[in-house]
Parts: sequence; C-alpha cells; structure tokens
Amino acid sequence: MKIQNPKHGRAHLANVAFLLITMIAPGLAFAGTPASPFATGTAGFSPALLAILTPLAVVGFMASGVGALTGKTPWSWFVGVIIGIVMIFGAPQLVAWIRALFGV
Repeated sequence: MKIQNPKHGRAHLANVAFLLITMIAPGLAFAGTPASPFATGTAGFSPALLAILTPLAVVGFMASGVGALTGKTPWSWFVGVIIGIVMIFGAPQLVAWIRALFGV
C-alpha cells in the first residue's frame, strides 16, 4: 500500500487551477506591456552585448575552424559554432520571420 503525501494533492490542484485560469483568460498570462522596464532594458542591452560578442564570435569561428581542419575537434563542433553565431546575430531577423510565418 502506497502512502500519499497530502501536499502532493494540493500542488496538483494548484497546477490544474493555474492551467484552467490561463486557458480561460489568456490575457492574464501575457499581461506584459510593450513599454515595460524589462523591454526597455533589453533594448538598450542588446547593442552592447552584440558589440562584445562580435570579436568573440570571430575568434570562436577561427579557433573551431582550425581545430576541425587539423582533426583536433569534430566537424560537428564547427557546425555548432556557425549555427550559434547565426542564431545570436540573426535573432531579430529570425523572430521577425517566424512572426510573419504565423501571422502574429
């Protein structure tokens, strides 16, 4: 016979209640405003982060390329570095493309 923890039932009930509330009123789940402090801070932080990441991306690309050419690292790492660079620097275009794809 398995003894159940009484707190487990309450946690499950809370999860179900939260799921029902977000299904009934999805506006509550996405209650953020476009002019929130988080959006303002990230908009100001993005150019600074990209300015720092640009030289690191070049060095990472060169180091992984040399490592792959000499056989010290697998080619999958080199491909992963390239995909990561594309995702970091192409994020605004990728987001715009996905939003246009789904009509949002």
